[in-house]
Amino acid sequence: MRPSLKFPFPRRADGRPLCIAHRGASAHAKEGTPKAYDFAADLGSDMWEIDIWLSSDGVPLVSHDPVQNGITLADYSRDELHDLLPDLPDLNQTIEQARERGQALYLDLKAKGSGAPSVALLLANVIDNAVVGAFDDAEAKLLIDNSCPYPVSVLVRAGEDPFERARATYADIIHLCWEHASDRPQDLVTPDLIAEAQERGLGIVLWHEERPDVLADLVKLPVLGICTDNPELMGGFHSIPDTGIEVVCHRGINHIAPENTMASAHLTFDFGCDWLELDVHETADGEIMVLHDDTLDRTTSGTGKITDHTREALADLDAGSWKDPYWHRERIPHLSDSIALAKERGKKIYIENKSVDPQKLLDFVIAHDFLDDCFFWSPNPQILLDMRALSKDCNIKSNIVHHGSFERMVEQLQPQICEIQVKDWEVEAPLCREHGIRPMLQYFGSDPEVFAQIAKWRPEMINLDRADMLLAALKEQMA
Repeated sequence: MRPSLKFPFPRRADGRPLCIAHRGASAHAKEGTPKAYDFAADLGSDMWEIDIWLSSDGVPLVSHDPVQNGITLADYSRDELHDLLPDLPDLNQTIEQARERGQALYLDLKAKGSGAPSVALLLANVIDNAVVGAFDDAEAKLLIDNSCPYPVSVLVRAGEDPFERARATYADIIHLCWEHASDRPQDLVTPDLIAEAQERGLGIVLWHEERPDVLADLVKLPVLGICTDNPELMGGFHSIPDTGIEVVCHRGINHIAPENTMASAHLTFDFGCDWLELDVHETADGEIMVLHDDTLDRTTSGTGKITDHTREALADLDAGSWKDPYWHRERIPHLSDSIALAKERGKKIYIENKSVDPQKLLDFVIAHDFLDDCFFWSPNPQILLDMRALSKDCNIKSNIVHHGSFERMVEQLQPQICEIQVKDWEVEAPLCREHGIRPMLQYFGSDPEVFAQIAKWRPEMINLDRADMLLAALKEQMA
């Protein structure tokens, strides 16, 4: 590192490599947009990677490509681009967003001459936690020559000598862009390479990686940070010590991905949550599909009651665009798809039965060897009574308030799980534990103060919409 370096590379207190969201959470939103960066922070990122181009009047812009929607950014002033591309952020906007979300910044200079105005903006905004890098040697060296007070990285392509690139630019960090160099690029970051980097005083940042098995190896390396399109793979519940809380995601992580889709299911499990809550209906031809409403209108491109349609008729409906056009490829899942994913990932499912015949649903789950890995509830009390009559072994959830008393709930359903509201937790949770019933807190809100209290309680289970806010509260408590 240069002796004159004013701002060191930011570090995590636990020593893990920083989770650097590559163009934001670009697997879940349009890359390089405010939404992508907000989602990245929600999913546990520590730093945002942002690409910099310049407008015709020299304003640093946040965009991976120099052309958007057929518009060449360098041909227009910032004011003109406000009208032409209203969703295009500039660096100043992204700096403010990063400050609000507590994120460090990793600038990748794409346009020649973008270093000086970018560094000036960082300094004007009093940003301490930032890194500035480039693929171009001249651009990286120009930063050094101009006494950039931030760490400077040089991005190294596969086949290039990282130490020769560092020597040519006097960079502080070698950023290895080797994601396509091998099926196991982690093996290329050898002990010898790490030792030589340490001897030369160089930090190491690694490519954007989305393969869980590769990431599992990379996070063990003594590197500064790892880029990823999927920050949940690095920044989820698996990034903190075990808390004893089993997290149940209500319709999946639905503030990011569309509820009750495979996208929300994947995101739930990738974020390290334990349970996926979903809702099921029976179609006209007796198939069990995952959808919350009894009609298709709110969350799909279809209309009418789901029970009036066959599975084949539902197959091509768009179940994601209602949330954001980004999700237009999502379809209504079959329950078998959700179970297969949960089994593959070693996870569990909370099944809310809206309209499926109890015997059919029970037989379906048993046939998929999943009875021990799920529990059931229904807003229809008779469905639950019928399910209990059919099976003493199936796991059923209930709520005291639905029965009038704890004793009545036990008498009618013998539930394994009891769901409890925040206001009732300190009274009802001990009662449930005393009688061998597992208490599950329910909180579908987004008040940080409530999550701070939940983090103190450490409930055995919690059913929520905002798993990210629980994780943030737990991290704050552990800090």
